[in-house]
Parts: sequence; C-alpha cells; structure tokens
Amino acid sequence: MKASKSQDKKFSGQEILRDLIPLNSLTESRYQEITSGLTIEDITAGSYLFGEGDRDNRSIYLLDGVVNFIDPGGKVTGVISAGTDPARSPLANQQPRLVTARAATKSVIACIDSTLLDVMLTLDQSAEGKSKPHDTRASEDWITRMLQSEALIKLPPPDIQRLLLKLESVNVKAGDVIIRQGDEGDYFYIIREGKCAVTRLASGEGWDVPLAELCPGDCFGEEALVSEVKRNATISMISDGTLMRLSKTNFVELLKKNLVHYINYELATAAVKQGGIWLDVRLADEYSRYSIEDSINVPLFMVRDRAHGLDPEKKYIICCDTGRRSAAAAFLLSQRGLEVCVLEGGINKSVPADLPGMTTATRDAAIIDSDAETTATSGTLKPAENNNSTAGYMAKLKTLQKERDAARKENRAIRSQLAELQQEISALQTRMVSYMSKSMQLEAAFQDEKQARDALSELINKLAD
Repeated sequence: MKASKSQDKKFSGQEILRDLIPLNSLTESRYQEITSGLTIEDITAGSYLFGEGDRDNRSIYLLDGVVNFIDPGGKVTGVISAGTDPARSPLANQQPRLVTARAATKSVIACIDSTLLDVMLTLDQSAEGKSKPHDTRASEDWITRMLQSEALIKLPPPDIQRLLLKLESVNVKAGDVIIRQGDEGDYFYIIREGKCAVTRLASGEGWDVPLAELCPGDCFGEEALVSEVKRNATISMISDGTLMRLSKTNFVELLKKNLVHYINYELATAAVKQGGIWLDVRLADEYSRYSIEDSINVPLFMVRDRAHGLDPEKKYIICCDTGRRSAAAAFLLSQRGLEVCVLEGGINKSVPADLPGMTTATRDAAIIDSDAETTATSGTLKPAENNNSTAGYMAKLKTLQKERDAARKENRAIRSQLAELQQEISALQTRMVSYMSKSMQLEAAFQDEKQARDALSELINKLAD
C-alpha cells in the first residue's frame, strides 16, 4: 500500500482501512489484493477532490480532516468529518459525480479503483458456498493485470463481472498448439501464466516465420472472431502455463460490441471534418490503386506495431474493402486506448465512386479481385508477382522488428534515467533531512549558549551591586 510520507501514524496500520465499507465485507485475500493497489494522499485545505460531472472511476475515503460538498452555485450542501460513520463509505460515490468535494481542512484520503473493488466484491459474493481455488493469490494477481488493459477500462463494471465469470481456465504444456493458421475462430485467449510463440506460414513449402512472443497479460485470437475469418497465424506454447479463454459467443457479446463501433459514410465524413482521420488498413498495393483522399495507410498486419505512432487525441475512422479487416483493426486499437470506429459496409459499398481517388475504373477493377480481403486476413501470402511477396513480407517484418527493438532500447534508457533521477532525489532528501537535523542542533546549542550568557550577565550584575 502506497502512503504519503507526511501521513499520521494512525494510518500506517490496517485497522482503519479494514473498517471501511465495503472493504469490511471482503475476504482476507480479496482485501489484501485491494489494499495493494490503494493510495493514500495528503490534501491541503481548499483543494478539490473531484468536481460535479467528473468520471474518475475512484472510490475515495476520508481518513482525516473535513470535506465539504458544494452545489453548482457554490453553496455548501454537506459536510463529512473523518472518524464519523458516514466517512466509512466512499465520498459521494455516484458516477458521474453529482456534487463537488473540497477539503475544508488539511485532510488525508484513501483512493481505490472502483472497477477493481466492484470486481472483487462480485468474485467474493459469487464464490459463496464454493471451494476456493488452490492458487488464490496468483489468480488475483492475474485479475489485476487484466483489469489494467485498455480494453477492459472501456467496459462497464457489469460486463467486466460477466466476463470474469465466463472465462475458462485451461492448463497447457510447452509445445501445445493453441490455435493453428487456417482454422476457424472459436476462442479468445488471455495468457495467465507462461509464454507463447506466434508464427505464420510464409510459403507453400511449409516453413514458418516467427512473428512475436507473447507473455502473461497478453491476449490473442481476437482477429478471427472480430473479422469472422480463419486464423491468420499459429500460436503455440513456449513453456508450461495457464490460459484463460472466452468462447466466441461470449466474446462477441461482451467485448466486440463494446470495442467495435460502426458508422455510415455521412457520419464518417462529418467526423473527419471535425478533426478525425481516415485509416485504411488494406495492403499497400491495394491502397495505391484507390483510396480515400487524405487517408493514411497502415495494413492490418502492421497495426499492432504501429499503434504507438497514432495520435491518442484523434479519432480514427477505419476502412477497408468490406469492413472485415477494419473490425479487427478497430478492436486492436481500442484495446490500446485509441478512439476508433469502422466504416459500415467498407469502401466498396459505402463510399461514392466519384470521390477524389475513387474513380469508377479503379474501383471496379479492385472489386473484381475482392478476394484479397479474405486473403489478407487469413494470413495466406499473395503470389510472387505482387508486391506482397515473401521477400517483401520478410523485409517489412525485419523493419518492424528493428523499430520495435529501437523503441524498447529507448524505453530502457528512459527508465534508467528515471531511476537515476529518483536516486538523486532520494539522496537530496537524505541530505536535506541531515541539514535540517544539524540546523536544529545548532539552534538548540545557540539557545543554550544564549541562556548561559544571560545567566552569567545576571550573576555579574548581582556581584557588582
């Protein structure tokens, strides 16, 4: 549990936290999981904890001090003091916030992620009368990692609860093939323990190209379920582990509907006029033949690696020929926190042929081989005479790997710099404490010497009399 350095000693233990509602109803293991992610903050008098209309997804408890609730007119409508029964519950916990909360005095608050708290309560209550899993702590750690993903942040709490209850645990061994390229999509997977290798058939000769390595917390298998096409890669276990899987039906109901949103062409163009960006996820040679003016091209197979380069402040309208690849790209980008929507029906059905860059000749020629849509998402490589040859694919793959390695190296350098800065700050804080201690000692010595001088002066004056 994180705590402010200046907090009072009475908050260093667990007693006051264990008495909070609804933390007092959690089992010990769930309670420990919640408090491991809890933060305690010092609030200066006059500071605002939250404002009316805020959606901060936090449960805030008052541990010390007094907080006022203020209406839109600035009138104080309520007062909460630490140590009282109302302070055992989260402050004005509705979302969006119905009132503004301001510290009337110097205060201390505890903050908990509301979704995590809600999930823990649900798991506890739904598990009543059932035997506890053997590895409870590992399960809770996995749940915490999963709840940190951008995909789940966008889900409403009821859907998160349903998702957790629908997930199945599957034990796997090193070498097990979890999904195979060309198979129908049946499950969405999240890695709980272990590592997976991602490979793709690079030619008709039967050799595989390694694409990526997945670790605990990573998910896979969504593209076939979102696009309703066959698996475009093979994923096998590198080590023994445990996977959590969600059936296709539950995936579509709980995840796809929340992360893939469709709009028609009129709404899409209106969004672009307001600052949105067309994102075409077809292959480069498809894009070069015809495309929407001012659109950018990031082929679907490159979306995962290029997502970090997209502007999180912009809205992206994703398009392709039929909408299948767009749906898969939308799901992937939504998981990474980007605001996206899909052009309903795709370019072939929705975009007028007389648009700039969308001439009838090039459009009709492209529609003739619209099988490229399925080819691109199924992972089958196009013939060598096209730009999407094996050599071209390998060159693109090497470029992506170099960019990824460079980004990782840069991230490591930044983390190293941050660690050095933190060490310097810690050293400065230590020196400051030492300096303050010496200053206090000198001040005390000065006062003692002053008192001694005054006493000696008084004694001399008496003797002189």
